[in-house]
Amino acid sequence: MKYLILIGIALMIGIGAWAHAAQPKASGYLSDYHRLVEGEYLEAYWVDAASIERSTRPLIGLGDIAVNTIKDHKGVTVSDCVGWLKKDLLASPVIVDDASAPYILDLAITHMDPGSRAKRLWAGEFGAGHAQLQIEGRVVDSKTGDIVAEFAERRRSSGALGAKDLSQDAGPHIIEHLVQLVSSDAANELHASFLQRQ
Repeated sequence: MKYLILIGIALMIGIGAWAHAAQPKASGYLSDYHRLVEGEYLEAYWVDAASIERSTRPLIGLGDIAVNTIKDHKGVTVSDCVGWLKKDLLASPVIVDDASAPYILDLAITHMDPGSRAKRLWAGEFGAGHAQLQIEGRVVDSKTGDIVAEFAERRRSSGALGAKDLSQDAGPHIIEHLVQLVSSDAANELHASFLQRQ
């Protein structure tokens, strides 16, 4: 009996871990999705390391955040998402609020869906009702206008297999958490790439 319980726990952990990563879908924001490969932190990433100047401290200014096709949802607005994204990215050591930085990170939130509370409660462990978020970005050389890095990251989560929905709709909180995960992974990926040029 204890082996069945252990197998069940292992399956639940596996399903929960799998639920956080998803293959990004091309939205048209980036110039070439075919060149994106798995990075150290991000699912789909490309960098032209030869175009990055050597620097003692890499700095990337936070540029525009496009949200053209994204709609507000009950409990979570596009402006909430943009605010969380800015706050989380500017907390990293490499991304700064400075338009005169040598590189600028432009972003787009290309998909945001807080999912269904009812579906998560009943079948969250099977992928039903998951909240989903996709953020895409490109780093542009301020002097030349050339794109030196691009990424697309799509995340999904059931919020602990629906358990977070017991008292209220957890969709907005899950989206906030997904923004934090994508921000952290993007900042870490860019930091690692730019540090290699030191």
